[in-house]
Amino acid sequence: MVNFSVFNELSLPIYSLNEFDSFFKILEKLRELGLEKIRMDRKITEYPEILPDTTFQQLLGQVRSRDKQRRLKSFINNSIAVIETPLIKEEESEGELLLENEYFYNDVSTEGGLACCDIWDSVAVSFNSNSNWDNFIVNLKKVSITGEVNIEVKNISNYSHFSNHKEFFTRLEEFTKSNITRDNFFQKRDEIFKNKVMICNEVEKQLINIDTTIFYQALTILMAIDKGKPLSDYRVSGESDSVFSDARLKNLRVFKINGEKEYFEKHIKSLSSGYRIHYFEKNDKIYIGYIGKHLSTKRFG
Repeated sequence: MVNFSVFNELSLPIYSLNEFDSFFKILEKLRELGLEKIRMDRKITEYPEILPDTTFQQLLGQVRSRDKQRRLKSFINNSIAVIETPLIKEEESEGELLLENEYFYNDVSTEGGLACCDIWDSVAVSFNSNSNWDNFIVNLKKVSITGEVNIEVKNISNYSHFSNHKEFFTRLEEFTKSNITRDNFFQKRDEIFKNKVMICNEVEKQLINIDTTIFYQALTILMAIDKGKPLSDYRVSGESDSVFSDARLKNLRVFKINGEKEYFEKHIKSLSSGYRIHYFEKNDKIYIGYIGKHLSTKRFG
């Protein structure tokens, strides 16, 4: 999981200066909960409109309240939240995910905060500037070469929305305390998963080839399953008969449970870029044998 929220720039302009009061209150609460940073596509001072036909600098000149001026200046000086730009940095591989998928809000293409919020699996922060954003979920459509899916982005535009995302912040707290990385995951697996999820030995080598975003997506899913989230909440399927009948293809999906080989045909398809989690259910446990790229099939060599 990441340590920042993401700003929804589509919620600009606002129509009342009082919107900043609610916005700052949300950022302060996020900081308490472990998200001290907020990613924005540009600095707040660079947006062409904060209020209609009003830039941030023009807004500062119009504010008569010294307290409001102080708060606005504190924000741009990173005193309320640490502002990071751009949304995706050059060295971060997540930019490739934005290129691989196209996102639409109300049938209009967007590559801004809402799209990146899905990629990062974080929470969007919006001004409550109109009814579109007065919801704790924002619906997007994601289109890729494999088809299109409807997705839900976690959104906070007023303080009451925190209660709707209790599960997310619980996971964030657990994740922060555990200090899990790709390098120590395998060694810490018994500390992380104490209920249903079991990690097979083959996964240790697979982690070397998994990029950071995919790793954290997989970790988030597996932690939720271990806590009782049903597999049916994810995109799950089995393999075709053509895979089962081809010894080479079938063998790619064979992993060991306590030294015994099993065919892990079932897989979770809820990761970005076509990555998969192959699992096997046995004795009320869910064994994870593979986390990685789409394994070869008759159709996809």
